[in-house]
Amino acid sequence: MTIGHAVVRLIGPPEADAEYIALRSRGSGDEIEIVHLHDYERVYSEPGLYEHIVQELLGCRSPQVAADAFADALTELALDPSEVVLLDLGAGTGVVGELVSAVGISTIVGVDALDAARTACLRDRPGTYADYLTGDLASPAPKLLKALAGHRPTALISAGALGGTHGSGATLVNALALLPAGSPVVFTIDERWMQTDRPGGFRTVMSDLVESRQFRLLSRMRFQHRVSTSGEPIYYELIVAVTGSDNLTS
Repeated sequence: MTIGHAVVRLIGPPEADAEYIALRSRGSGDEIEIVHLHDYERVYSEPGLYEHIVQELLGCRSPQVAADAFADALTELALDPSEVVLLDLGAGTGVVGELVSAVGISTIVGVDALDAARTACLRDRPGTYADYLTGDLASPAPKLLKALAGHRPTALISAGALGGTHGSGATLVNALALLPAGSPVVFTIDERWMQTDRPGGFRTVMSDLVESRQFRLLSRMRFQHRVSTSGEPIYYELIVAVTGSDNLTS
């Protein structure tokens, strides 16, 4: 498969954190570059490469599943899309932002831990976000929290950016603390991380959020997120919730 100036070949094994791709620049002969699938700085550096690998070759459905669920949640909660200020957590190259823009969300604020993600998004999808901030929400700098709070977000979406080596439970909790009560929350996460308390796990995080009434579950669904580089299905959970009256507000 080719994208831009690169030829792409997928390499297993199936575990998400052990997936690799082989890249060969067109015209470079036999020179092959082996890249970890989650080496975002490298993958984001070439326009369209991430989307080609993850969305097209691996059939990633999380962005569309999350966007569709968010649109449904707005309808269920009788919220006007044009009045929503949406926080896109782990915004990456802006795939989710582009999708939710199509359902009438006019104010989207992206946040990602990587400067490379912001650079790629502004390059490939300029104008999608009202603002795109970078920093680690698991232990956020005061400047980042102040900037995010200044936008007064009223909803949150995150597609495949939580659990494992991605955003931690603290990342989600700190993001939720920026929202007022009654805010829709939609995210997708690998089902393996929903079933464990190992580092990167969300089992206790989820139960604590529900029991403390920080959010109320509206729906929970298992779906095929994508296939691995070896072709095996990877299943995620879709979580749709609304922040509760006991949620901390900024």
